[in-house]
Amino acid sequence: MLNVLVLLANGFEEIEAISIVDILRRAGIVVTLAGVETMQAVGAHEIGVKADRLLEGLSADEFEMIILPGGVAGTEVLMLNSNVQQILKDFEAKNLLIGAICAAPLALDKAGVLKSGYTCYPSYENKIKVGGYTSEKSVVHTQNIITSRGAGTAICFALQVVKELLGRQMYNNLKDTLLADYCD
Repeated sequence: MLNVLVLLANGFEEIEAISIVDILRRAGIVVTLAGVETMQAVGAHEIGVKADRLLEGLSADEFEMIILPGGVAGTEVLMLNSNVQQILKDFEAKNLLIGAICAAPLALDKAGVLKSGYTCYPSYENKIKVGGYTSEKSVVHTQNIITSRGAGTAICFALQVVKELLGRQMYNNLKDTLLADYCD
C-alpha cells in the first residue's frame, strides 16, 4: 500500500495540508501526518491538527513520497529544522517523490533538492536560488519534484500526486467526483 508523509509544522497553511490529505485518502493512499515539533500542530489560522507520529525517527524507506504544505511561519520551521532538511535529502537520494506547495519550495531549495522547473507562491521565487520558476502553471512536475502555487491550487496539486502514484484513471475519477474540471 502506498504511504505518503505530510509534514505539519506550526504555522502550516491548513487548506494545503487538509485538502491534500483528504484527496489522497479518497484515492486509497495511506497518509501519515508527521509533527515536525510536536504531535499537535497549529496552523496559520489557528486550526489545530493532531499528527499521527513525530518526524524524528521516521525514515524515507517507509514512504513513497513526502509533501510539505506551505504557510509563511510553517515554511520557516521547515527550512530551519535539521530533521526536515535531512529527510528531504534522504528522499532525494532515493529518488522518491517530493512535493511542496506555496512557500514550502523554499525548504526544498535550502535542502538542495529543488530542481529548475518549479512554481511557488508569487514573489517567493525571488528568495529561491534555483532558477526555472514558472507562473504559467498551477502545478509543475519536474523529475521527482511536484510543486504548486498556493492554497487555491491545493486540489489540483493533490490530484497530480494521485495521477503520479496511481495513474490517470484514478486521477480522472477523483477529478470528476470533486468537480475539479479546472485541473489539468
